[in-house]
Amino acid sequence: MRHAGLAAEILAYLFWLMVDALGAISLGTARVGLATVVTGLVLAGVVLLRRRPGTGVLRVAGLAYGLSLLVTVGSLVLGMPTMTFTEQLALAVVTVAALRGAGDRAALLVCGAAVVAIVGSPAFRPGFGGTESAFTMLSALGWGGTIGIGLVVRETEARRRNLLADVRAAERMDLARELHDVVAHQVTGIIVAAQAAGVVARTSGGAVDSDVDRALLAIENAGAEALTAMRRMVGVLRGQGEGGPQEGARTPGADLADIGEMVRRFDPDGHLVRLSTDPGMEHAVLPAGVAATGFRVVQEALTNVRRHAPAASTVEVEIRIRDEVLVVGVRNDGVRAGGTNPIGGESGFGLAGMGERVAALDGLLQAGPTAPGVWTVTARLPLVGGAT
Repeated sequence: MRHAGLAAEILAYLFWLMVDALGAISLGTARVGLATVVTGLVLAGVVLLRRRPGTGVLRVAGLAYGLSLLVTVGSLVLGMPTMTFTEQLALAVVTVAALRGAGDRAALLVCGAAVVAIVGSPAFRPGFGGTESAFTMLSALGWGGTIGIGLVVRETEARRRNLLADVRAAERMDLARELHDVVAHQVTGIIVAAQAAGVVARTSGGAVDSDVDRALLAIENAGAEALTAMRRMVGVLRGQGEGGPQEGARTPGADLADIGEMVRRFDPDGHLVRLSTDPGMEHAVLPAGVAATGFRVVQEALTNVRRHAPAASTVEVEIRIRDEVLVVGVRNDGVRAGGTNPIGGESGFGLAGMGERVAALDGLLQAGPTAPGVWTVTARLPLVGGAT
């Protein structure tokens, strides 16, 4: 369910509002009961604001803590016991949410503000027995549990971000390798052509213009230096020291012509996958990196089908060129009802890596449900005007 978290949070607030209302009724004062319910409703509503797109969770947390402190001051002035379970739950929820993406300094501020709001409320509001009351002790335990959960979530989120950064960096390095192979091939051709021109000029029997000879030699030297510098730079980017993998040990990037073989390995019987391409697509000459990226998108999407949609009865792989754009699409009908189908590995890292690779070529990657039970991955890679 797309909004399961929101629904669960609202239901929790409604439950504790009912408990607060019943408790207020037991006090026998309509004024206190109304203040208690209104306090819980307002704090819960403020905390729910963090779910609005573009709303900073730290600002919402600060507003919630501030309102809680205002209620405490108002309770002291009016002598009204307005402590509510709904308020405590809302403060705990916003504390965990704020700690999730907070930096070190912000996390310290959140912990300090939370202890003042969560523990200070029952300690100072009238009608709860002060700092020695059981309610205050329970609130202190609740604050400790909230901070513990928030810090665990924060650490988990930090690890996920680091893994995501590693995946994106790995895709950049793979793309750099493939571009290196293409450029190295072209530069080598220039060097060979310059060397051949020099040999022809010297063996043609006529006088060789010294300027031409120097120009050809300069082209040859510049090309050789460019190859050396490029190999060194790619090696540094890939973390290859003197003891690392050698340049010749690297495997070249795959091509669109290899997709047919990949599909045959994925579906040996030929009953599951349907491959559709434009005529002659396997022999098309595409810009550097585009063909390899198209291959990788299909590879990740098929891996996704194997891992997350084993019940799929039909998988469609389509490769077309439309308006100077290579369009690669993979559709499967094995999405479980109410489930998600992230491309690649856990937490959608495969999708992030493919998105990084496609974006490097000024392309667009889309993945998501397109019909009931159908998941579609589509990559659009420009053939002109994009990165090469």
